Amino acid sequence: MSINSWFFIRIQSFYYGLSLPIRAFRLIFRHPTLLFWSILPVAITLGLYVWLIRSLQDSTKAYLLQAFVSAGWDPNSWIAGTLIVLVKVLLILVGAMTFSLVASVASSPFNDFLAESAEPWASPPLPAVPSQPFRAKMRLIVIDLLKTVAGGVAALAAMIFSWVPVVNLIAVILALLLVSFQFVSYPQTRRGEGLQAGLRFIWKYFYACLGFGLITAFLFAIPIVSSLSIPLAVVGGTLLVGRAYGTEGTSPPLR
Repeated sequence: MSINSWFFIRIQSFYYGLSLPIRAFRLIFRHPTLLFWSILPVAITLGLYVWLIRSLQDSTKAYLLQAFVSAGWDPNSWIAGTLIVLVKVLLILVGAMTFSLVASVASSPFNDFLAESAEPWASPPLPAVPSQPFRAKMRLIVIDLLKTVAGGVAALAAMIFSWVPVVNLIAVILALLLVSFQFVSYPQTRRGEGLQAGLRFIWKYFYACLGFGLITAFLFAIPIVSSLSIPLAVVGGTLLVGRAYGTEGTSPPLR
């Protein structure tokens, strides 16, 4: 293989990783089932936040008015009105800052259903997983737990070494690969692939996973947008696994 061919294949794989959120977006809006599992956790979180913020605003307003009356101040004064408006704005800002985190937690139970629903639409499609007994399902839960713990430890290590000159570049790359690892794990875990198999996948398809991790991390860094990007990451990771497994031994390969 020539140097130009070697370089082109890896650039092409990196670009494929970058394009996965767009591919996932198109796929989600073409299939109602994927759209349902994508919207459900965000809608639940949004409804909860609207109710919670309104309740807090009403409670805070009543408390402030009572405090003004107790202090002998006019509750209808411009000072009272301004303070109430500021409190409302503050609650909305806090809600906007924490929405993505809560939405990501709320979406966790639904992500596996979303990934499973996306498998038939991967290119090429991932084969269906036969129904498994309870013991096998418990094993999958243990595998998923081990992957989560390993990812957490690696993420902590990346944060620590991010302060070390030169080494911080490696830490950034590791952090981006961990983002990919989190979202390609859904179809892998369902097929009983453990931590070692997951790490081999990241290494074998390094450039595609790096591109996917980079664009996903960028989307996750934007408030509000990050919560809407979770379904794109879940479906994108499934598409990446389908493409990797379905094109092994073909040309051009994914790297």
